[in-house]
Amino acid sequence: MRALIRRRYHSPQSVVRVGDLEIDAAARVVKRAGRVVSLSAREYALLEYLAARRGQVVSRSEIWDHVYDFASDPSSNVVDVYIGYLRRKIDDDHAVHLIHTRRGLGYVLDESAS
Repeated sequence: MRALIRRRYHSPQSVVRVGDLEIDAAARVVKRAGRVVSLSAREYALLEYLAARRGQVVSRSEIWDHVYDFASDPSSNVVDVYIGYLRRKIDDDHAVHLIHTRRGLGYVLDESAS
């Protein structure tokens, strides 16, 4: 049984790719263009959620429900702040941006979105 569990965590399905961004969920490692990107736990959770829903618009309230605890205030701009942190770490210094805002709707992680 333990061998089966170990194999599952090392399966290639644990790596999500969006363009040149790689998110290895088993190792909790993020790379952009082959270079490791250092993320806080909250940034990683947000990016992992966007990657799981890649190509789909994810609203601020969906992000809030998934990434943040229920005791905190959902009316704050914390989601926007952390999206900004991710953009600086993931998109800056790259010609193709992967994190896009859909005004009034939310955010999408996609290499072809504009």
